[in-house]
Amino acid sequence: MPVVVRYLLSVLLLLVLSACAEQSRDVADQKENAVAMANASALVFEPAVVDMGALKEGDDVVAWLRVRNSGDVMQQIVDVQTSCGCSVAEPEESLLMPGGFTRISVTIDTFAKQDAIKKWVLITDADGKTSKAWLTFTVRPNPHMSASKRSIFDGKCASCHFKPAKGKVAGADIYGAVCAMCHGDNGKGGAAPGLAHIGDVDIFSALIANGTGSQHMPGFALQAGGPLSDKQISALSKWLSTLDE
Repeated sequence: MPVVVRYLLSVLLLLVLSACAEQSRDVADQKENAVAMANASALVFEPAVVDMGALKEGDDVVAWLRVRNSGDVMQQIVDVQTSCGCSVAEPEESLLMPGGFTRISVTIDTFAKQDAIKKWVLITDADGKTSKAWLTFTVRPNPHMSASKRSIFDGKCASCHFKPAKGKVAGADIYGAVCAMCHGDNGKGGAAPGLAHIGDVDIFSALIANGTGSQHMPGFALQAGGPLSDKQISALSKWLSTLDE
């Protein structure tokens, strides 16, 4: 077979395979969208994304989210959840007539947060269907916070940074419970720096146990007021040391 013909056949085969792959992705996207629509509530946030701008660390701020009943029957908000314990959401009204509106107040504690932040609020109706809104904001440093006695292990923050560690034994589980929210999946970085490049068990153990001296990263050891036992710190440190960048 001539070289030119073989080349043309190869190109044609690649085009066919690419078209098939694209079609498969389209079908998968259509199925995913169909499932999302089937589970979507008639209660919709308007808008679904609210930018709160720049906030000062340590302030309690309130955002208002508007919810509309887009259906033709009465709807009830039976549950409101937030992405973490530092955010508290309360609806003004729970029952909405068709076309009716209500507002949800979301009070956010910005203590020990920094840079770009995203939070979500999820409402569930009487049929178990849900609707989600996102709050985005940037936290500016507050020099007065350096004198604060507060810890991320106290108050509302404890629901994210302290309590989830209880009973966790495996390093990956401990990380997912109290580290991933700041340091990202598999130590890739997020609101806090990435960890995958360190690779040293002893360094991890020291950092986790004693912290960095800031409110953003206090010592997680029990003796430092944190939630982790020596065994948990050891398991977490060993797991972290295996991560690749």
